[in-house]
Amino acid sequence: MNIQKDKIPMVSKAKSNKLKWNFAMGLLHGIFYTGGLAFSEPSTVLPVFLSNLTSSKTLVGLSSTIMSKFGGIGSILPQLFVASKLENKAHKKPVLAVAIIIRALCWGLLALITYLFGRSHPLGIILSLFFFLTLFTFMGGIAVIPFYDIWGKAIPSTLRGRFFGYRQLFGGIIAIGSGLIVKAILGNKGIFFPNNYALLFLFSFILISISYIALGSVKEPIEEVHKRALSFGEFMKKAYHILKFDNNYKLFLIVQILAGAMGLALPFYVLYAKDVLGVRLGMVGIFLSAQMLGSVLSNILWAHLSDFTGNKKVIQISIFLGLMVPLIALLTPTHLSALFISLFVLIGFSITGQIIGNTNFLLDIAPTKDRPTYISLRGTLRLPVVVFPLIGGLIVQHISYNFLFIMTILTVLVGFILSFRLSEPRKIEPIKELKL
Repeated sequence: MNIQKDKIPMVSKAKSNKLKWNFAMGLLHGIFYTGGLAFSEPSTVLPVFLSNLTSSKTLVGLSSTIMSKFGGIGSILPQLFVASKLENKAHKKPVLAVAIIIRALCWGLLALITYLFGRSHPLGIILSLFFFLTLFTFMGGIAVIPFYDIWGKAIPSTLRGRFFGYRQLFGGIIAIGSGLIVKAILGNKGIFFPNNYALLFLFSFILISISYIALGSVKEPIEEVHKRALSFGEFMKKAYHILKFDNNYKLFLIVQILAGAMGLALPFYVLYAKDVLGVRLGMVGIFLSAQMLGSVLSNILWAHLSDFTGNKKVIQISIFLGLMVPLIALLTPTHLSALFISLFVLIGFSITGQIIGNTNFLLDIAPTKDRPTYISLRGTLRLPVVVFPLIGGLIVQHISYNFLFIMTILTVLVGFILSFRLSEPRKIEPIKELKL
């Protein structure tokens, strides 16, 4: 009897130590990943890189369709298949490990190819960029299922807001520094194209690799899983029933898609500032730092709002701020181009809020055993979101920037209105696990 009593605090302490370790490793991953990706930021750095290789706005839009803040076309393809194979697996970390190694290598190889062939083979660099971005996001689509499932198990619901918020907060601080380095490199006339971008991609490779070492050190908790593996047909039948009967989840997906229409214009604000407002190339780094500053400043708000009020409010406020972005772009006169800095601050606020709010809303709403299905359905049905930048590129190419900004406002506005019909998952009875 005494032995059993002695074991209870030991078990509790062990769980507490595992939580602290996982929180710390997750924090390090978020910090270095955010800081590393800032060197190749898809809404600022990559559009300008491509504009040095091609005048096609459609190709710029395609690059953000392949990879953007809201995901990428490659990430959608494998998610349902991966979820169907992992849902009955207690250990999902091995799949995550393989995927993140390949993701890190993408940036190292892109840096090398850009350095060696960027000046002599511009078409080859464009094709290489698209290939590695597609591979990076495709492996992300594989990694996202075990990634969110592990955090759903490892971090309690009432701590996740601060967990994801602090990842973004401290990562954003590093990313502000990354933005200043981007400004220094792109503004340095002694570092010629394409060596300047090869250097940026190299920095992405180094910091992202460090982040993945931390992520690989996470201790995966073990929870009960489905005993029987479903065939892919059975899995899809279950996915259909989730969409049919879980109305709150279905509305959440619709709101997320409409709010994701921010991506229509996201890669084109920096090009609009450069082409129409006449800002200097070095301002790209300032815009990037402004975006990261917005992300940093917003994280404390989002983290505590998520944990203590709920993620519905986080989603609503972040969508509203996203509405202000294209409105500022429409109203900024040429002689006040410095106002565009505030636009990028708001982008940082809005995107960070949507990432934290949507992620935690999803993890709250998903039953434990069916979490991979909910994650993969959300990822797959966000296809319109990743196509939005390509549509935006076609609009800019054939109509105008102003028409693009107006379309963005109208679409996001519908998502904002519908968000008021969402139910906070923590305040409603969770849906029961489906039996097939």
